[in-house]
Amino acid sequence: MSFFEGLIVADPPPAAEPLEWRLGAYEPPPHEEHPPSDWFVPARIPQTARVGDGPDTRLVLTGWEVWPRSLVIGIEVFRRRVARDGLRGPVHPRPGADGLRFGLLLADGRRVTTLDGTAWPAPPTTGAGPRPVLTALGGSGGTFHQRVNLHLSQLPPDGELLLVTEWPAQGVPETRTVFDATRLRAAAAEAVEVWPGPRPPSAGADRERGTPPPSSHALAVPRPEPRPTPSPPGPEAPRADWQGMGYEGWGDPGLIRSRLAAGADPQDPVERPLHRLAGQGAEESVAELARLVTDVDAVDEEGRTPLWQAVAHGRADNAAALLAAGADAWTPRVAGRSPGSLALTTELAPLFADLPGAVHPDPARVAAQRAADEQARVFRGVHTEGLAVAFVAGVDEEEVIRRLGADPDRVPVLDLDAEPGPYGTGPDGFDPYGPRARWFLGVSGVPGGCVLTHPSGYLASSPAVLAAVSPGGRAYGVYFNPKGGTFGHLSVDGGAVHHEEIGLHAGEDSPEGFWLHRFWQWGPYGDMYGTGSLAYACDRAHLRITDPGPVLGPPRRWVELPTDSPLRD
Repeated sequence: MSFFEGLIVADPPPAAEPLEWRLGAYEPPPHEEHPPSDWFVPARIPQTARVGDGPDTRLVLTGWEVWPRSLVIGIEVFRRRVARDGLRGPVHPRPGADGLRFGLLLADGRRVTTLDGTAWPAPPTTGAGPRPVLTALGGSGGTFHQRVNLHLSQLPPDGELLLVTEWPAQGVPETRTVFDATRLRAAAAEAVEVWPGPRPPSAGADRERGTPPPSSHALAVPRPEPRPTPSPPGPEAPRADWQGMGYEGWGDPGLIRSRLAAGADPQDPVERPLHRLAGQGAEESVAELARLVTDVDAVDEEGRTPLWQAVAHGRADNAAALLAAGADAWTPRVAGRSPGSLALTTELAPLFADLPGAVHPDPARVAAQRAADEQARVFRGVHTEGLAVAFVAGVDEEEVIRRLGADPDRVPVLDLDAEPGPYGTGPDGFDPYGPRARWFLGVSGVPGGCVLTHPSGYLASSPAVLAAVSPGGRAYGVYFNPKGGTFGHLSVDGGAVHHEEIGLHAGEDSPEGFWLHRFWQWGPYGDMYGTGSLAYACDRAHLRITDPGPVLGPPRRWVELPTDSPLRD
C-alpha cells in the first residue's frame, strides 16, 4: 500500500501540442541589466569588510558574485533600531535625499551610482557601448537585517575599485573602501555555464524565454480545465459590392474573387477597387481586375491612376501587372508629374527606365532629389511622435541661449555618459516627465546654425520661440502632434512668415518641397517614418544636418526659460 494512497488526483490528459516554456540560448549583451542566472553559476569570492557605520547601523560587504560580464556585490544591512513606519527595505523605492546610496569609482575614472538616471532622450548606440549601470536589486531579510545585492552591469576595468556608501538618515557618513578589481575580473573565467552548446530542439508549441513563465509557487496549483478553442469564423456570405473590405480584405485574393463572382462592379466609381488593389492588394488580384475594366488608366477624384497608386505604395509587383495590362506610365497626372517620372526616383526605376516614351529627369533634378534623400537618411530611426524640433540657420548655440533669456556661462555642456544626473538630464537636472519639463529646450550647435528640441511638447516649434531666435537668420520648427498632424512654422529674421501642415499627401497645389521630400509616397516607411518631414524642415531653414545626434538623442545643453520670460506665454 502506497504511503500516499487515496491522495493522488489523476491529471487531465495532455493536449496534443503541449505549451511549454523553453530557455533560449544566451546572447551576450553590451551590458547586463540583471545577472544571467538562468544560464550560469557565478564565481563566488567570499570577503567580509565593514563599508559603513552609523550609531545603530552597520553595512557589511559579505562577498562577490562574478558573472561572465557583470558583477554582484553582496551588502548586509544590520540595524538595531527601526522606526515602525520604516519597515520597508533600505533601497526600495528610490531613496530620498537622506536615503541609502551606493557608488563606485572605476579605475578608468568613471563614476556610477545607484542614484544615476538614464540619459534622456536615450542616446544613439555607439561603438563604445552603453555606460555601466549600478542597480540595487534588493534581497532578503527581516526587520533588523536585510541583504542588498548591488549589480554592476559591466565588469570593472583592472585596477582599484572604490566603493562609496552613505546613509544620512541612519547617521552613516560617506565611507570609501578600496578593492582590487583585477582579481574580480580574473574570476569571471570561473563562472560555470549551465547549458553549453546548442539549445535543445523545439518540442510542441513552445515559447522562447522572454515573457516570464509562471512563478514557482504557481506550479503546485492544479491546472484548470482547458477552455474549448473557439471555431474560426466561417466564410463571408457572398456580397455584390465592395463595402466592408478593410485593409486585410483588399489583400485577400479569395475575397476579391468571391465579390466579383457575386456581382461586385470592378469599375465601382466610389470604391475604385483597382486603385485600392494597386496599393494594397495582391498581384493576381490586380491582374484580374485589370482585365475586367474598360480603362486601366481611369483617374480618381485627384487625378491619380492605379499605376500611380502602385508607385506611391512601392508595389513593384502591382506596377508590373498594370504595365503588362497596358497602363500609361508617362502622361502627366498631378502637378505635371506622371507615375513613371515618380517611379524613376525610387527603387522601381529599373521597371520604368527602358519603357517607350521614358522621360528622364535632368541632372539638376537628380542632384536635388539625391540631396533631399540623403538629408532624410540622416534622421533614420528618430522617434517623431510628440517631438518638436527647430532648425535655426545663421545663429550659433551661445547666441540662441542668450536669445532664450539664459546665460551661456551658466548652462553647462552635458556629458551624460559621465554625469547623467538623477533623471538622465545632467547634474541637478529636471524630471523629463514632471511639470517643470515643459519649459526646457534642448540646444545643440551644428555647422551653420543650431538645433532646438523638445521631445514631449510643442515649445521648440512655437512661433514665439522661432521669432526670438531667428533675427539675422532663419528658423523652421516642426511639431509631430501625437493627437494627429505634423505642423511647421517658418520665421525669417525675427518675423513669422508661414504656417503649414506638412507630411500630407502631395497634390496639385503642393509646394515643390512636398514632392522633393516624398510626401507623395505611402510607404513602406520602416525606420524612415517622419524623416521626410525633418528633411523638409531643414530645407526650409536653409540648414544642412549631417549628425542626427541633436534630434536622435540628448542635446548638448538644456536651457530653462526664465520664469518671467514672455516665451512662456
